[in-house]
Amino acid sequence: MIRVRKVCKDYQTSFGANHVLRDVSFDLRKGEKLGILGRNGAGKSTLMRLVSGAEMPSSGTIDRSMSVSWPLAFGGAFQTMLTGRDNVRFISRIYDQDFERNLAFVEDFAELGPYLHEPVRTYSSGMRARLAFAISMITEFDCFLIDEVGAVGDARFHERCNHELFVRRADRAMIIISHDAAYLRDHCTRFAVLHDARLRQMTDFDEAYGEFRRLVGLAPDRQPVARVPIDRTRLIEASQTRALRDERFTLLVQDGDMHRDARRWPQAEAAYAEALALYPYQRSYWVQHAHVAKEQGHFALAEVSYRSACALGEPLPDVREHLEFVVARQGDSPADWPLRDYAAGSAAAQTPALSDLTLFAALLWGTGEVEAGPARDLLRLHASCDALLAAMIDDPRFAEAQAPWIAARREGADMQSSPAGERPPQGWADALACIACPATDGHNPEAVARSIAAADLAWAQLIAAGGFAGWTLSQAALQRHIAA
Repeated sequence: MIRVRKVCKDYQTSFGANHVLRDVSFDLRKGEKLGILGRNGAGKSTLMRLVSGAEMPSSGTIDRSMSVSWPLAFGGAFQTMLTGRDNVRFISRIYDQDFERNLAFVEDFAELGPYLHEPVRTYSSGMRARLAFAISMITEFDCFLIDEVGAVGDARFHERCNHELFVRRADRAMIIISHDAAYLRDHCTRFAVLHDARLRQMTDFDEAYGEFRRLVGLAPDRQPVARVPIDRTRLIEASQTRALRDERFTLLVQDGDMHRDARRWPQAEAAYAEALALYPYQRSYWVQHAHVAKEQGHFALAEVSYRSACALGEPLPDVREHLEFVVARQGDSPADWPLRDYAAGSAAAQTPALSDLTLFAALLWGTGEVEAGPARDLLRLHASCDALLAAMIDDPRFAEAQAPWIAARREGADMQSSPAGERPPQGWADALACIACPATDGHNPEAVARSIAAADLAWAQLIAAGGFAGWTLSQAALQRHIAA
């Protein structure tokens, strides 16, 4: 058994003591598997190091009547000047084990190749984690500490790790921390949430995960305020990292993944859609959204999402087969409606995604939603954002929504606000600004974004700021309306 009693851990900093853990207590018996949920910096890894003995608590006690591994995926115990091979020899001597047998296992499992004969200090963090896991498996501990093993290596390596841990060593105690909530749900028998230095224990995953979401998830004051990217290309690039650092987004996609794994397609689709509403230019989850739509027979919606993924930079070879399938299932020829790749250059020339279409619809037509069928047709027909915007300007809904603005322009007036339409979806003012008024064209997207966010309506403000100035097809469409 492992008995943790009233453990506290403080670190001294230049601004005083940082209280990482406060009065943490729990017992762990043989065969029990405790999964710990907590946001980045909550103290999960610190707790693991304390249980392993790599660090000492500031106060409280940790009693161990079981042998305990070092944290798997933590390479801090290695002698970095030694090679991986010599570290295997070192561990084998400490635990009085057969070195040659252990070396053969580590060579096969860690798959480090010639790097096993190089100093560990030359390893990447992933290589160290693979070596740490392989060496941990040569020693039969009673309790294994698993620290984000799922973040290391490829799918095949993950499968081998899971087999070693949860099949061959199913009778061992474990403490597991992971950002993948489904990983904890699938492998743990007990759960806990670490928040504000306190550990709260629960036996039910749904209860623990619900508490975790409540503590760290969706409060408006926790939403990050991000700097406006300078153009659409940087917007797409920034979305990939910002989304994965935002716990609102990661919680939603984890929900989607769990529903997908359980084949609950409508719930998965809704979770992915909610995540993409937060970061509509995050490309990879458009693919997941498309997959679950396809499973339900929503082929037009799936096509829109596949096209959006590729327009935002997802590799064509990973998507083409799926796109051709859903096009064919709608009775159309894939050869007539090929998939378009991401296009470099100005926003006007880039391939449009549903992200752009929805944004333009709110801006031009006064509606933030476009049904799957019309959205599919627009993305099929128009190869550039400029062509898409021009087609949407030529749509009768633009003339209806922007009639007062059009009339003012015919009279030579420069309206500073537009009396029709609606504010763009929340959080999209910066997207509008960097697409329509990029810094690369001499604009200040941040200032434009502030003016859009503060205004009731956006179209007139964007045009007054010089928005879409270089979009030749769109400007021609505007002139047709003004001259009519």
